Amino acid sequence: MTKRDYYEILGVSKDASVDEIKKAYRKLAMQYHPDQNPGNKDAEERFKEAAEAYAVLSDAEKRHNYDQFGHAGVGGSGGGGFQFDPSQFTDFQDIFGSFFGGGGIFGDIFGGGQRRRAGGAEQGSDLQYTLRIDFKEAVFGTESKEIEIPRMEACDSCGGSGCESGTRPQVCPQCRGNGQVAVRQGFIQMFVTCPRCEGRGQIIPSPCTSCRGEGRIHRRSKIKFKIPAGIDRGQRLRLNGEGEAGRNGGGRGDLYIVFDVGGDPLYERDGFDLHRAFEVPWPILTLGGTLPIETLYGQDSLKIAPGTPGDKVVKIPNAGVPRLRGSGRGDLYLHLKVAVPQKLSSEQEELVRELLETMVSGGQAPGQPEGFLAKVFGSEKNKKKKKR
Repeated sequence: MTKRDYYEILGVSKDASVDEIKKAYRKLAMQYHPDQNPGNKDAEERFKEAAEAYAVLSDAEKRHNYDQFGHAGVGGSGGGGFQFDPSQFTDFQDIFGSFFGGGGIFGDIFGGGQRRRAGGAEQGSDLQYTLRIDFKEAVFGTESKEIEIPRMEACDSCGGSGCESGTRPQVCPQCRGNGQVAVRQGFIQMFVTCPRCEGRGQIIPSPCTSCRGEGRIHRRSKIKFKIPAGIDRGQRLRLNGEGEAGRNGGGRGDLYIVFDVGGDPLYERDGFDLHRAFEVPWPILTLGGTLPIETLYGQDSLKIAPGTPGDKVVKIPNAGVPRLRGSGRGDLYLHLKVAVPQKLSSEQEELVRELLETMVSGGQAPGQPEGFLAKVFGSEKNKKKKKR
């Protein structure tokens, strides 16, 4: 199951302060705390989910890693490394205080709390871009990668205000700049988004002709960024402020690069480890020896012990994929295969037959019934006589 975004879980923006994160967490924890929802498994899971999100986002280092690499940045390729400890939340009143002291959401609903402020500037939307890169580019990374994406940019004509030159926005006459209007249902008064200004608190009497009052226009923009060494398929990279421009001068959203990594004819990747089939001539498996092998980082050597099985797996340490947070590299695993020549010269064939004959006379037929090599050798001998 795909893990949800931590900011989405807490309902806060990507640039939320620690106090905002703490406040959002407390609100969710009060709502889903097991003491308030006895026997409710869904509430328990939501409580754990909020606690996990808070544990990461309230820690500066963990939050930085999460912002850059998503769940892989705080718990490896398998996602979240946070472990929920119920004992941290046993004293409910100690952490959250009284439910209803100070108004809060109930004060807002019944008219006693503070009204929501007018929208004004709006944060731009986040964007997601899937980027396909080749195998070695993912392994080694790159200092400069450029992509072109369509996104909303601030209008040059009006500077993002949405107003025709020489004009300004006006206070919404319906909500008087509050962005909300009061509605009554019986004796209950609630506040809803103003339908005229859509919560902005302002209207534009003379819209800009270039953007038609939107304050933004569609453009294709080129973006350069660095791909970290060791990135893998499905992982993401967050580029702060490279999303869409916000309305009314609001800040930009973020751009998330999701990676799709191509394959390689030699290597198969498993996390930070690599696997590769490697053929070894059968005489070397029998007698032993040292073979050169080309890795991603240059030439290395592989020592084969005498009598090595043809299906053995040999590890070359530190020859795998770099780890994202700079803690060394994975390993390279060589899956040995017996290299059998397709064609022999007459001299080579005679030498092999001599070896086979000595094995027959010595009774060396491991894993086969008695007389196996004698039958094979005899049949080959008979075939040779018939040809003559």
